[in-house]
Amino acid sequence: MIAYCGIDCARCPAYRLPRLGEKLHMKGLLQAMLKRGMKSKGLPVPDGEVICDGCTMIDARCLKPCLECAVRCCAMEMGVENCAHCAKFPCERLQGVWKITVFRDAQPRLEKLRARRRNV
Repeated sequence: MIAYCGIDCARCPAYRLPRLGEKLHMKGLLQAMLKRGMKSKGLPVPDGEVICDGCTMIDARCLKPCLECAVRCCAMEMGVENCAHCAKFPCERLQGVWKITVFRDAQPRLEKLRARRRNV
């Protein structure tokens, strides 16, 4: 699953670990976040158990910052599969997310998807 901003959900511990049959608690989440350098980015760390269904789901269980993400809200309003399908790609909101995410492959992933769409 690809998030609106281009993040590969399968690489995110909040999405991946529960699907592997592991119960993701604060300790496991913190360890995964620290490995990815997320803590140093000043991202809020939630209390308790975390399970993410991916931000593209309508009634998603996600981290609060993801549920309130301006990119997610915009993409849902526009009705696009992800931001690569948007006429305004790449917008300021999206570029802002790319600046703070630890998933550095999000931008190139959407750029590739966008290029494929133009070639079809």
